[in-house]
Amino acid sequence: MSQPQFTPNDFIEVRVVEPGDDCNLYDYDPNVQGLRLLGVHRTTQPAPADHAVVPDTSPDGEDDLAVLLVSHRSTFPGCTVSARPIALLEVRRNGSQEHQVIAVPAADEGMLAVAAVEDLPEERRQAIVAFVRASLDGQEDCALLWSDAARAHQVIHEARQAARLARAKARKSGPATPAWKPLGRRVLGVRRASDTEPHTEAEHAYHQLPHRFQKYVEEYLTHDERILFAVNRPAIKSALKRTWLSAPTLQEGILFITDQQVALVTEILPPGQSNIRYGYVVHTGIPERVESAAVKSVADHVCFEVTWRAAGGEQRVAWEFPGEAADELREGVEILRGWQPVEHDRRLRRAYGPEPIEMELRDPSANNPDDTALVARHLTEALAAQLAQAERVLARALLPGWADRQKVARVFAVTDRRAVLLPDPGGNHRLKPDSYSLKHITSVEFTSSILESWLALNVLEKGKVRRVTIDIPNTAAAFQVCFTALRQQLVAVPV
Repeated sequence: MSQPQFTPNDFIEVRVVEPGDDCNLYDYDPNVQGLRLLGVHRTTQPAPADHAVVPDTSPDGEDDLAVLLVSHRSTFPGCTVSARPIALLEVRRNGSQEHQVIAVPAADEGMLAVAAVEDLPEERRQAIVAFVRASLDGQEDCALLWSDAARAHQVIHEARQAARLARAKARKSGPATPAWKPLGRRVLGVRRASDTEPHTEAEHAYHQLPHRFQKYVEEYLTHDERILFAVNRPAIKSALKRTWLSAPTLQEGILFITDQQVALVTEILPPGQSNIRYGYVVHTGIPERVESAAVKSVADHVCFEVTWRAAGGEQRVAWEFPGEAADELREGVEILRGWQPVEHDRRLRRAYGPEPIEMELRDPSANNPDDTALVARHLTEALAAQLAQAERVLARALLPGWADRQKVARVFAVTDRRAVLLPDPGGNHRLKPDSYSLKHITSVEFTSSILESWLALNVLEKGKVRRVTIDIPNTAAAFQVCFTALRQQLVAVPV
């Protein structure tokens, strides 16, 4: 029996997002000049096909065209596969339509004779249909329409074309796309350099994160920030805080090294059955102040240990990871060592912070903005009186009296020199202003959640680190702006 003849136009590039079954993970080991088994990926939801996407079929890469990749063995997540569409599944519901491409890998010789869904074994075909119907979760008014490979290619072409037009329009009239967000790898059909953007491997891996973590990253990174390194930490029992009775659980998190910060973003609680997102805790410092970095073993875990320096001393932070993450974390250590000063160093270094942001002092919970007008004016005047000559306010936020432990309204401000917390001078209290020089701050922390919200400064006083925590309302978005301005300004203040 002769093998079917295919042309390059019959194939597309897809990227596997989630395997349908458990599969091995490999990496190239230069010491043995070959592949090494890193571990086993445990799939979150067994399926008769791998979940994949066609890159560059959405403007920002978040809603790329979905693919069910049918093969004899599951492919590990993040792997790029040359695939051949055999069908298109169109899901129509509530007046809208969604497409899923059914494809087979070009490298799977057992799939050479499969040109349409009908060529699949009956059991496999029924399993795919049942899986798709189950994913609709019993929704009514849903219709499944099958089309052939030609229709699949047409939909892919139209999606790519629409994505390119949307990106071109956004570049001309809309806000700039975040520098860290990849639009997709170079794929078949791309002819202009503007259709793809250069990104690091860590930035491409952004699309492999759980969607809730993608949301956290979008809220936390600035537009001009570049991700140099990232590693995921699953929820684990702590080895550092273990007692003979129990060991606390460390929630899932991601370690980021960007060109602006070293940060651990940790989930407060995993989403429950109602899919409520409880938010995250961010602990961050700047790479320019890293005194040392190392990976150290603790029982069957490893710690990514960072020491930040500031005027008057240091702060050592240890973040726990599973033992198998050691080699990957050592790569992060080498990246941080690149910031270490060397003899006769003439490399360019950042020496500037953020631009000031005009921010009104507002209570987001007030029914009428005029209710806080008087206290806002008092705090604005008090802040102006506190400023030294040529000192600039970069960002500020109102801490309403109802959210303060002392029931006193305050203003939190980040200047180009310090962080300031001033009480309402018109209030009946004896509270004094608090001021923290940026040269004494080693790292900062932030969380905003329905469970708890606070901003924390780790400040060196007499050689020891004092953690200053400011409780804030979770509705006060201005505090996150202050937090970002603070960690960005640290680089501009010499220690």
